[in-house]
Amino acid sequence: MSAPAPTTKTDREAYYREHGYWTAERLGWWVFDVAERTPDREFLVIGDLRLTYGEFAAWADVLAAHLVQAGVVRGDRVLIQLPNLAEALLAQVAAFRIGAVNVPVVPIYREHEMAHIVYDCKPRAVVSIAENRGRRPAEELDGILDGASWGPVARFCVGPDEPRPGWRRFPGPDDPRPAVSLPDPLEPDKCCLMLYTSGTTSAPKGVELTGQGFVSNARSIRHTMSLGAKDVFFCASPLSHLAGFNAGVVWPASMGAKIVVMPNWDGAEAARIIEREQCTFTTAASVFLHDLVAAHRAGIGTGHPITVFMSGGAQTAPDLIRQAGEVGITALRGYGMTETGGGVSWVAPTEPLDIRAEYDGAVVPGSEIQAVDSDRRPLPPGEEGELRIRGPQALIGYTDPVLTREQLDEEGWFYTGDLGRVDSRSLVRITGRTKDIINRAGEKFSARDIEELIQRHPAVEMAAVVGLPDERLGEVVGAFVTLAAGQEWPGDSEMAAYLDGARLARQKIPTSWRVLTELPMTASGKVQKHELRNHRRS
Repeated sequence: MSAPAPTTKTDREAYYREHGYWTAERLGWWVFDVAERTPDREFLVIGDLRLTYGEFAAWADVLAAHLVQAGVVRGDRVLIQLPNLAEALLAQVAAFRIGAVNVPVVPIYREHEMAHIVYDCKPRAVVSIAENRGRRPAEELDGILDGASWGPVARFCVGPDEPRPGWRRFPGPDDPRPAVSLPDPLEPDKCCLMLYTSGTTSAPKGVELTGQGFVSNARSIRHTMSLGAKDVFFCASPLSHLAGFNAGVVWPASMGAKIVVMPNWDGAEAARIIEREQCTFTTAASVFLHDLVAAHRAGIGTGHPITVFMSGGAQTAPDLIRQAGEVGITALRGYGMTETGGGVSWVAPTEPLDIRAEYDGAVVPGSEIQAVDSDRRPLPPGEEGELRIRGPQALIGYTDPVLTREQLDEEGWFYTGDLGRVDSRSLVRITGRTKDIINRAGEKFSARDIEELIQRHPAVEMAAVVGLPDERLGEVVGAFVTLAAGQEWPGDSEMAAYLDGARLARQKIPTSWRVLTELPMTASGKVQKHELRNHRRS
């Protein structure tokens, strides 16, 4: 357990530097430094594509030069919305290399979410794809970007050979490099990454994170898990999600390790890939662990299960950690969020099974986690309260200054909205949450966002959306509605089609609908969502 950091901002910053949590390292150099030292070391495996550090760095350098040629300068934002392709990693590394701010966005978002994100971050360049799972993301972005008021936006498209009018083809590894010089990566204390996450607000929140925060996070994972260049990381999470970003580029690049990326999730195929590539470490939501355990129980990939699986991003049942051990996976629970740039509590895989199964890790060195009461006063060890976090990984703030003031105080504490306990051993246990969000397989959705869209339907008077327990995904979306006067229920499928037509991410569309005569309310008029969950169970 590390000593508490000083209270004042200046003293905390000096403390983080003195103890090595913050260094002069820059994310933009990591891949290129490894490539210079060991160009022939294998870096990336994705589908049939294999790239060494040298090959990857050369391709990223070509893309970086194209971005500069297109007018991107240091501090500009580069929005990247791609599925799990090599191009997704290349675009992120290229943005870091030229000192641009990387803005990766999960591919499930459609026009409803993307309009807010685009106008919030005001990118100078976007990287998208022509087609993805029956959608045309580049075309969807055109309708949003055409109204951009902040100047021209360079548009790069993955496939086809002849992109849409106004779009540039994503350069290939053999394309000529424009004759431009590249600016240096951003300084460690600058915002180099913006991630959008849902919370109690209806629109996704823009979280600003520093390079030095990710350097600190990578240092912690290396030391606690005893990871190094010999390890083979496995990544099935979206590369635009925090878990995929860390496991897919930051952590392996920080130690010169290899990364195996899965384009689309399938538990059985994942087990085969892990066995073939001899993967040793991954972090992902519990749904991925659930499916791997099922695959191994079916006799698939049993020659080499993943060595260590850190489950986070969604509630993980203790029994699942134990079941993983039965098929040869050392699993453990961790706790973190977008605002902390990754995990802030985990334990070593050598810890006893009961610790790994029953707790959400231990507070990592340099960070602090406290449970506080409703007046934000610290509670004694072991008592339940809202968790607040302070440390070298924490966010700079939100793009919305109002949200920043609400969730960050003057002493550097970030208030998570999660309920939990921290005992005298610094072990953390999450017990619930105060935030009205739904956590589906690690993707967090605002209930309010979905409710507002449902209530626009003429048949609906009121709507309440809750997360319903699901064995595989952790939670799925459930909707409870009351009908407007004189209206009849149009049917579950029609309501789902209505939300789909509103371009809501399909993962947000309720899988369960209930029509009630009235919603349970408190005396102050707030919907009692715990009553709705109980109603669903009954």
